[in-house]
Amino acid sequence: MSNIKGKIDQKTMLKLIDEGKLETIILCGIDMQGRLFGKRFTAKTFAEHFMGGTSTCACNFGWDMDLILIPNLDFTGWHTGYQDMLAVPDFSTIRVYPWFEKTAIIICDSCNEESKPLDIAPRTILRAQQEKAEKMGYLPLMASELEFFLFKESVDSARTKDYIGLEPISKYYSDYSVLRSSLDEWILGPIRRGLDDLGLEVESTKAEWGFGQVELAIRYTEALEMGDRHVLVKQGVKEIAALNGAMATFMAKHKSDDSGSGLHIHASLWDKNGKKSIFPDPKKPHGMSDTMRHFLGGQMNLARDLQFFYAPLINSYKRYCPKSFAPWNIGWGGDNRTVTFRLCGHGSGLRIENRIAGADACGPLALAACLGSGLYGIKKKLEPIGPFITGDAYEEKSLPVLPHNLADAVKNLDASEAAREIFGNEAVEHYVKVGRWEVETFFGYVTDWERRKYFEMA
Repeated sequence: MSNIKGKIDQKTMLKLIDEGKLETIILCGIDMQGRLFGKRFTAKTFAEHFMGGTSTCACNFGWDMDLILIPNLDFTGWHTGYQDMLAVPDFSTIRVYPWFEKTAIIICDSCNEESKPLDIAPRTILRAQQEKAEKMGYLPLMASELEFFLFKESVDSARTKDYIGLEPISKYYSDYSVLRSSLDEWILGPIRRGLDDLGLEVESTKAEWGFGQVELAIRYTEALEMGDRHVLVKQGVKEIAALNGAMATFMAKHKSDDSGSGLHIHASLWDKNGKKSIFPDPKKPHGMSDTMRHFLGGQMNLARDLQFFYAPLINSYKRYCPKSFAPWNIGWGGDNRTVTFRLCGHGSGLRIENRIAGADACGPLALAACLGSGLYGIKKKLEPIGPFITGDAYEEKSLPVLPHNLADAVKNLDASEAAREIFGNEAVEHYVKVGRWEVETFFGYVTDWERRKYFEMA
């Protein structure tokens, strides 16, 4: 098995099972939070009985991050008896798991009991946008750039400490430091090699700004494949960290006085054969074709409508601060990290970097929002908002400001006709209710900030 890495096809998988070289098959879907859910099967049982998929409880799309059941969802609840749904294997996603012996993992589509993909499932939503692009004659290529923090803690020790006072793998600012990343290679090396062996095509890791913060870049690929890679990267980082005595978090802002963790999404459109990028046109302003300009216009004009998909949690909004390299308003420019939408690369590498999402976003949903809004912009011939910014975008007072709390983002999604046109009413209604639940449950909790502020002085 040591020479078998990355993706394999169905025929190879069955051969390895027959030879005893695969003993465990992980079947998993992608939930609303961008996490994997599913089952581990003995390989021979899977091959004999579960090639068509397995039943899972619909509560996987009916509870929040803590597995607290969300009331009043149409899809599932006490009124449906928390019915079954199916995890149907997509055999184009089979990968040999490098850090678990004789194990393969398969991403599934979340379907109803008649094997129809669920409209509310993140993978279904992203696939629909990719198919929409293909019908328009485009091949969408996307890439994720993720930031996260690593700690010299186990999951249990971090929980025991109530996630306060944890020891990061580095205790000073070290952005781009090769020395710091060399000192951290004991954990970054296994992460990079393991993810690459899983077939995720990791481009690089580097030390980021915060104490123990890391940036990891994934090579671009087609949109749906990138959604799968994104989820597997987050899963893999957490697993490999745990196996090496460390812990990772993708919280958007894990500490008030440390930096936030973002997700930068790179996107471009190519011809249907993937031979030529549709984006560059050296004769046009800023080298952008009309298609690229409208794609950017769609992302900018719908940024406020779709921010919930980029920033789905209460904590997501703690990351948005002026002069922090995180977005604040809706501006665009070239090689300028103060803007929310950055034009990157040259020639066929020209692309748009959308900097809104946090590392805590559900990858497929964030990618779908990015792609879907861009395609909407092409369809409606939308123009970018404001001027091409060469200076400090934080000082551009004329630009619209992004929502800075989850409640406003949910209201914007609910009121957005464009979102309903792009994703359908069922999906929008479902995620609006999920967002409202997150807001309502938060306001029912007493926080440390409140105790420190009011306990003695009130």
